[in-house]
Amino acid sequence: MSKKNEYAAMDLLTAFHSESQASSNLKVSEIQLNPNQPRVFDRNKVDDLKESMKRLGMIEPIIVRRESSKFIIVAGERRYRAAQSLGWEEVPVKIVDDSPDICYEMSLAENEKRKSLNPWEVGKAIQFLRKEKKKTASEVASILGYTERYIKQLTSIARLDQSTVENMISLGKEPSVKNLENMLKLKEGRGGEMISPEENTKKVRITLNLDSLNQKKKELFLKELNALKKKYGLI
Repeated sequence: MSKKNEYAAMDLLTAFHSESQASSNLKVSEIQLNPNQPRVFDRNKVDDLKESMKRLGMIEPIIVRRESSKFIIVAGERRYRAAQSLGWEEVPVKIVDDSPDICYEMSLAENEKRKSLNPWEVGKAIQFLRKEKKKTASEVASILGYTERYIKQLTSIARLDQSTVENMISLGKEPSVKNLENMLKLKEGRGGEMISPEENTKKVRITLNLDSLNQKKKELFLKELNALKKKYGLI
């Protein structure tokens, strides 16, 4: 991970004007994952962070909130997972006393500022804020710095189920707003581009001249060729 990305969300707490912040170190065993983390994909991919943290340490502390005797991650789950993987016993943290709702907004803003979320993940988080937390499109727009129109666009994309998005990604399609909207149209019977792993594949016809081979070599060649065609699904 580049230094630019390491420092990308250093001003997160300032942006949220948290009144109660305390810097400290906590044992990794005292910290718990947030079950409502907005990030869905690639949460366990931390090899890039591990290499950075080996060299530089944890530049930015993990943000946690106290809940009884536990500390729940607000922002920095991948840093926490990397520390676990490296076998660290303690990590630097900032402890905030904001409400769970505010902390969720902080987590979403942190991930989005780093561009760690794809549009579908952002859309699901926006959907949660609007339906469960009764936030208006305008309020969510102010949290993320987007227009209300874009907020509504992402909310629409969130109608796709996770398995559909995972399947699209597995076929090599980037989960961009355009591709997700096309998939939504397709799923809802409103047209849209068919997403297929072969959509950009051109068929190529190859002609071989075997006249220079004797009959025995020709038969051996064709036998091996047919075996290769069967192995790789060639027509």
